Amino acid sequence: MRRRDLNDVDIDKPDINRLTKVMRFEEADRVPHLEFWVTSKPVYEFVLGRKIEYEIVDARLGEQSITPEDHVEFAYNLGMDAVACNFSWRPGNVFKKASDGTEHYIGGRITTRDDIQIMERPPDLEKQLRYLERYLNAARGTRVGVFANFTSFFDSAMLAVGVERSLYLFKDDRTFMEEVMDILLENQIKVVEDVCSEFGDKIAFVLVNDDIACNSGLMIDPETFREIFVNRMRRLIAPAKKMVKLCVMHTDGEMESVLPILYEVGFNGAHPIEPESNDIFELKKKWYGRMVLFGNIPTVLLAYGTKENIENTVKEYCERLSSGGGWVLGSSTSIMEGILPENFVTMTRAAHKFGIYESLNTKIS
Repeated sequence: MRRRDLNDVDIDKPDINRLTKVMRFEEADRVPHLEFWVTSKPVYEFVLGRKIEYEIVDARLGEQSITPEDHVEFAYNLGMDAVACNFSWRPGNVFKKASDGTEHYIGGRITTRDDIQIMERPPDLEKQLRYLERYLNAARGTRVGVFANFTSFFDSAMLAVGVERSLYLFKDDRTFMEEVMDILLENQIKVVEDVCSEFGDKIAFVLVNDDIACNSGLMIDPETFREIFVNRMRRLIAPAKKMVKLCVMHTDGEMESVLPILYEVGFNGAHPIEPESNDIFELKKKWYGRMVLFGNIPTVLLAYGTKENIENTVKEYCERLSSGGGWVLGSSTSIMEGILPENFVTMTRAAHKFGIYESLNTKIS
């Protein structure tokens, strides 16, 4: 017999209410799990139990990764509680094809103000909105939630200009960097406004992905960063905050210096809390009730660990992080080629096995 909670919801199946409950610092039936980005075709095919007859791309680079229908089926089979619909615009990026056929970012082409004038146009907003509608239609009746994921202005500007070059320009020609950021920002504000206007009552939450930090902290000096980031980001998420939507920020790097800024801006959570740069157990104690933490399960473990290693790690995380909600299980980056599908599924199944709140409550006071 399948395990069920008090509302007769299958613990092994998705439930967006489970996720949002934990995001509001409450306990649900079990610990939710969520992968923001899966770019491994073998992982998708393993979970779906069939071949995918199209190429999977990295949605963070501005393209759709998998069809909405396949994505929702993937989440349903896995018991994952939500899927992302991406609203990306990353102009000016230069890619080079590797020997294995994959493309990798190598620099930016927006080097002068003249280049700004010929920047690629943003994606057609109406097509983006209809794509979100496909997600919502696919998810109807499945309990799989849909959240909207937006690229932002800080790292998108750095990528457009070239990461190394932009670090110098923040000091030598900050106005130029701000001009690029504001073009990106104004477009994405319009996208967030239209998403919230048409579908605000249907999306589960809002994600903004903007890599503002590295292993040692913020990408640029804190004073300059605050001056260029805080008010702009408040404007970007304002339509979502107006609709009382939970807002989550994705950024790599050390979070001790980042979380206070995100909280000040109005974010409710952060992803993925990389273990190489953070002690998630200490962060949970410090930020409980204010910031939901997502992820932190090392992708190195998923790539090279044994089933027993993975299960033991998930068990420890559930025992130490689940009490009172505020933590959502997931990987420390994304699920990419090289991660064994069996290991990925082991991680999610371990959450179903060890993350049941009723049993955890006997261990956590």
